Amino acid sequence: MSTIGTIQKRLEKALQRASQSDDRELAGRIRDEGHRLIFLLNGLLRSSRMYSTDNTALEAPSRDFATTLRGLLDLLGVVHVVCVEDQVYLNDVRLRARQSEQAVVDNLVAELGRHDVGGLSFHQALDAAAVKAFAVALGGPTDGAHPRADLAAKLAPIGDVELSGKWRFRLGGEAEPAKRLDYGEAIRRTGAVITEAVANLAADRLPNPLPVRRAVMELADSLGANPALGAAAPLRRSTLRPGERHLVSVANLSILLGRALGLAAAALSDLGVAAMLHDVGYARGADRASHPLAGARALARQRGFHEAKVRRLLAVLDHHLPFASQGAAASEMPSLFARILRVVEDYDLLVAPSPGGRSLPPPMALAVLWAGRGREYDPILVVLFAQALGRFPAGSLLELSDGRWGMSVSGGRDRERFARPVVCVVRGADGRAPDRREQIDLFEQRAVLSPHRVLDAARVGFDVAGALDAAFGGVALERLPS
Repeated sequence: MSTIGTIQKRLEKALQRASQSDDRELAGRIRDEGHRLIFLLNGLLRSSRMYSTDNTALEAPSRDFATTLRGLLDLLGVVHVVCVEDQVYLNDVRLRARQSEQAVVDNLVAELGRHDVGGLSFHQALDAAAVKAFAVALGGPTDGAHPRADLAAKLAPIGDVELSGKWRFRLGGEAEPAKRLDYGEAIRRTGAVITEAVANLAADRLPNPLPVRRAVMELADSLGANPALGAAAPLRRSTLRPGERHLVSVANLSILLGRALGLAAAALSDLGVAAMLHDVGYARGADRASHPLAGARALARQRGFHEAKVRRLLAVLDHHLPFASQGAAASEMPSLFARILRVVEDYDLLVAPSPGGRSLPPPMALAVLWAGRGREYDPILVVLFAQALGRFPAGSLLELSDGRWGMSVSGGRDRERFARPVVCVVRGADGRAPDRREQIDLFEQRAVLSPHRVLDAARVGFDVAGALDAAFGGVALERLPS
């Protein structure tokens, strides 16, 4: 059996164990030791203000904190302490405080907040002296206009302690925000999170999954009910490096396809995280053939198993596998997340401009996927993807029947409007740029106007990215064509 096949079998067994006692036991140990770590840290912060660093009163709590931290590192590989409003998480586990203990949690959140910090990540053990210096730096005054950067500079000589920004999650049962997050802002935050995660992996650090999940949730919320925003992601301008841009683009497209498939919110969030991390093997120096295994190995270093993690690992392992291998049994079919990623990743690779590469117009890229359904791609997923994108996905440059050029800015919408998108007119029949921005619904104008042919934007020298920025950048999300 191949190495990947062996790992898949192990992951299947791990998935079966995920709901059994061993995973519950691990979560229980994390809660107990994490609870102790938080209370020790709170006490150290108070003591660091009361005593000088050479006072013996700081010795015992510093040793206790160092011992507890070392035990958690042995258990988990990395310790992420994340403050979310009035709650504290240790890695993926919420540390539940009794009502009488809430003041300790609130104090820790406030202490970190003074430095514009929402999370601490410990990538290595600290001795008692380093713990003491850490507590003094964290309990000390804030400096300058960039308190988090200043604190990071103070902690740099102490050990491998990473600081993260303040976070907010919408919790179960909480009302939807009155105003949807701006898509551009969500993309900026997502880019920052994925850049940090990739850098951590390249430095042999384990990434914190919570900010990745939060970025996915914000991205999904900002997309709203408009698939055109996600569909246009491969063609939009980006300040990210190509690999990171690809991860963000694939996350957009995965959310789009996951919604078309009808995934529940939790599963959609899991899918988005898998999409954001599916190529992390490249950060470990692997090539195209070996990066799925390298990525799975890197992510598997995070101790413990739960269903979301196993789905993520299987997606990383399988996302380059064809839907139907010659002679393969049905049980060997790639996982659902991997099949989704295979569809959306190939679409992104086909349409996204790349240095020295040759991209396809979106309708032609969709035709490539359609031709490979049932062999390379899950046929049901290809159909759903095509329905979501439409015959002419957002960013398609079309010559209209009256000689004007229009760029699609809508998704598939429904069966009647599938091949008749909303277009933004980008060139008049006389070859000149229009005097004003005009959008036309080709379904409403079907009696007099229709798509005539697809144009290759690269060949005709048309700036799709600039046109998409003009079409989407200055229009409120709720006013975009749905």
